Amino acid sequence: MAQHWTHAGGGWLPPRRPRPGVVPLRPLGPGEILGGAAATLRRYGGTLCGALLLGQLAGALLVAAAAGAATLASLSRSSGSRVFVWTLFPAAALFLLFTCALATALIAVLLRPAVLGRAVTVPGLLRAALTRTPAVLGAQLLALFAATAPVVAAGAAGLPALALLPLLPVALWLGVLFALAPTAAGYEGLRPVAALRRSARLVRGAWWRTLGVTAPAVAFTCAAGYALQAWFGPAGALSALVLLPAFPQLPAGLLYVDRLIRREHLAEALATDPGAGAVSSG
Repeated sequence: MAQHWTHAGGGWLPPRRPRPGVVPLRPLGPGEILGGAAATLRRYGGTLCGALLLGQLAGALLVAAAAGAATLASLSRSSGSRVFVWTLFPAAALFLLFTCALATALIAVLLRPAVLGRAVTVPGLLRAALTRTPAVLGAQLLALFAATAPVVAAGAAGLPALALLPLLPVALWLGVLFALAPTAAGYEGLRPVAALRRSARLVRGAWWRTLGVTAPAVAFTCAAGYALQAWFGPAGALSALVLLPAFPQLPAGLLYVDRLIRREHLAEALATDPGAGAVSSG
């Protein structure tokens, strides 16, 4: 690494890594990751929320259309209401899954422009994220299945609750091991299984670090969602659904960047490609 002379210290010191965006282009500490997440919200929060809201609006329209079509297809008025209710709940669940996947895809697409300090637009960000949302959703579902499968299988086998306790650390270990899979699917465009493998490789040797960064973000999001619902009722729950899904993905995304910097010299690649990463409407 090239060195430079500094009068302050009276000796040779390595040059500081540049910081064109929300984090410096070097290995990041936990405080820098959380600070970078806050800086991303300050700089790109409006664009991010706008793209997420537009995507959620499109998803909500599809949910309403599906429920309405099922009601119209019913044979009688008496069964129509039942069909609507039974259709609405699965559609609402799918909408929640879509919202989480879209939020993760938006963050993954935003990572490179945010790290480079590049401008983004709502249409460009949303277009880029929508193409990767199916892969992100698949990675999220596979990661959830991998983490919960041992406990679910043991419960389905009729084991008592106390017998399931030793499996909880296994579920936690698997959940953290695959925590970066959705970001990998969105950032690199990987398929779900490849994204899980990618997450396992990046988390290996940094399991506790990954837990220490992602767990507080998830806890804060759950607490904020509960507070909004308790204080503002249905309006607060709707606000939480619109505003909060993206937040846990921000620290996870920056941790993903940190792992790439440490293992694959991403900082050098970004520093030598300053024009990369713009997400515009064109």
